[in-house]
Amino acid sequence: MEKNKFKKGDLVKRMIASHYTDHIRSDANGVVTRVFYPLARVYFYDTNREEVWNQKVLELVSSKPERD
Repeated sequence: MEKNKFKKGDLVKRMIASHYTDHIRSDANGVVTRVFYPLARVYFYDTNREEVWNQKVLELVSSKPERD
């Protein structure tokens, strides 16, 4: 089994059209709220919704720093 590409709190970008955006291409940024390979639940700022996406179509923008 492959590992998750993201972790909770990571900032990601999706670069494909969504039915949430009326199928208009959007490079929206969002925050990962849950990961469960091969999917990730992400809150996107353009739609103000949580959406579930395959991790393969998401791109990491910045990673949440680890805390001690």
